Amino acid sequence: MLSSPTSLNLISLNLHEYNIAGPEAVSQDPSPVVLTDSYHKPKWTVAIPRNAEFPLKPSQYAQICAQSEDIVQQLHASTSHGHFRISPSSSERTATGFLDVQEAHDQGLLPSPASEEGQLDAEPVGVREAVRVHKNNQAQAYGRPMDSDVCERTLTFTMETADAGLGKTLLGLWMAFGLAREEGRAFFIDDSNWAYGEYRTFFEPPPMPPCRPPPVTQRLPCPRQTRHLVISTTTYQWVFGDLIESLSHDRRLHNQANHKHRAFSLARVGHNALFRLAGADAEYLSGRLSDLQTTHSQGGLSIGLHVRRGDRHPWERQYSDSYIPHSTYSSTAQALITGAMASVNNTGPISATPKTHEPKPTILLASDDPETYLAPEFSSTTERAQSQILLASKATLDAALPDPGPQAPKPDEDPAFIKFVEPNVGWEGGFFASIFWGLGNAAEGRAAARGLREERPTHAPNEESLRLREYVGRAYLLDLKVLGSTSSVVCGVSSFGCRILGVMKGWDEIEKGGWNNVDGGYTGWVGLVEDD
Repeated sequence: MLSSPTSLNLISLNLHEYNIAGPEAVSQDPSPVVLTDSYHKPKWTVAIPRNAEFPLKPSQYAQICAQSEDIVQQLHASTSHGHFRISPSSSERTATGFLDVQEAHDQGLLPSPASEEGQLDAEPVGVREAVRVHKNNQAQAYGRPMDSDVCERTLTFTMETADAGLGKTLLGLWMAFGLAREEGRAFFIDDSNWAYGEYRTFFEPPPMPPCRPPPVTQRLPCPRQTRHLVISTTTYQWVFGDLIESLSHDRRLHNQANHKHRAFSLARVGHNALFRLAGADAEYLSGRLSDLQTTHSQGGLSIGLHVRRGDRHPWERQYSDSYIPHSTYSSTAQALITGAMASVNNTGPISATPKTHEPKPTILLASDDPETYLAPEFSSTTERAQSQILLASKATLDAALPDPGPQAPKPDEDPAFIKFVEPNVGWEGGFFASIFWGLGNAAEGRAAARGLREERPTHAPNEESLRLREYVGRAYLLDLKVLGSTSSVVCGVSSFGCRILGVMKGWDEIEKGGWNNVDGGYTGWVGLVEDD
């Protein structure tokens, strides 16, 4: 027996009022449902129509988890025994009373999945890559996922998000991979609605499972112990639970040390497996890192500075409406250099001959604001982390491609109309979501600035928008790759880029001073944070 899914958004729920007989009563909208098993005990699961598009919208996944949380609480309140819980504070994400979709099918509590045989959803990255490899007659090395059985347990990470930035998605992706590895799940990445384009434009394909993903009806966003789990940026709180830290009103981060270490470990596993750039960027990076390695082999020191501006403000109260001063970054870098030189002088071998040449420290800078590179604190002492892809200011763009202004009509055009050409838009001030969404489509940028952008626009990004977004993403990733390879990095932990740099450096390096936070006096690394 099923309770009407439409009742789940009510503040109070009387389970007996909504009992509807027969599995045919399942709603056409994805939602959790209450079932009565053969022992007349209440259970719950999530019903997703067979014709639903995969992946669902991120907001739909979040709604399913929120409704599931409500229904579990109602079930707990309506029974005198049993322990139903799906608490966001629970790191184990237990939810006693949950019945997995396949089990509900087997017991006849949900419609028969027979019609799903042969059904193929949008192919995740791993499957698409395997099909391509199979066509090249190399299938034996990677398995044959489209001809193989459905995986026993899977985790699919969907890249689609309403966030314009890349950092939150990247950090969650790595943690999701670590979780899949820990729980023995086959891992898939779905990029079908990713604002930045295709995953393989930026990265090498992920490790290939020897099996294929299940139909859309079996891939659920919660609870975490479901057989086939889907993770979106909107469902982090229900999946990672206690691993998400809390920034309270007194501006202090609260989390137990073991949770912090576990979150870091999951992310580190994902980083090691997935953070491999593709194509021309990988080739450029190889040469850039070779230069750094030469510096290090000669005893030289390198410092990486990551300066975030734009729509990401510091946690430190005095700068929460502005930004951390450039001088804070430069003085921290200088202190690291001074400390390193003092350490060498105190511990190095005694020599009667004074050193005539010491390698000059190298300071590499990466910022989302092109004007940062011109700041007096940096202009004469730093070099760009990478020069493969640069975000330009409006002044630079205007100098290269002058703004033509309103265009007079051509002889064969109606003289009553003047063609308007959008002016150049640069990145001065840093990365703002409205600028990102407006790349190649000014109307979408204006809608985003007013909070009116659609979650999943009807029309896919045009070719120019996608090309520009790809440049932004590639520049960001290259900056991180280079900075993460320096001797020490200096950054503000409120930015996701800084947290990712911590994962890249590794926990031991963080404790040795290889990662330095200048935001608010916080000395430790943090990962995902509530309301971030």
